[in-house]
Amino acid sequence: MPRREPRTATPEMIAKANPPAGYLPILSNSPFGWENGPIFERVTDGGKERGFRIAERHINAGGACHGGMIMTFADILLATAVFDIADPPFVTVRMTTDFIGPAYEGEWLSGTATAEDAGEGMVAVKGMMMVEGRTIASASGLFKVIRLRP
Repeated sequence: MPRREPRTATPEMIAKANPPAGYLPILSNSPFGWENGPIFERVTDGGKERGFRIAERHINAGGACHGGMIMTFADILLATAVFDIADPPFVTVRMTTDFIGPAYEGEWLSGTATAEDAGEGMVAVKGMMMVEGRTIASASGLFKVIRLRP
């Protein structure tokens, strides 16, 4: 499979998302992730934070951010922490998401995650997602580091 060139948000996309101070658009080589973004990242004393502005395309029939979008973001967020302790490529083996509260169009949803070596090429990760101090969801996952054949 050919490797995709990473893409980043255009100035127009950045202006529309209006990220909080310090957030920069991530590079993405995932067509799926790209279609659901842009996703932004900033580095703080506590580590990396990722976030996105909830757009109309992210809203479910009930008027809140769709659980599938929250899970997509959670997977991207958890993978961020895997990079702290493992080299790519790696894949998501399992992810559990607990939905705690709603998030709405126009709000900035952000999160942080931490990872630890689980042995045998596995990495365990936990993350929290927030909107304006409200907890929206938590997620935990297990990632497998893939070793390519020489």
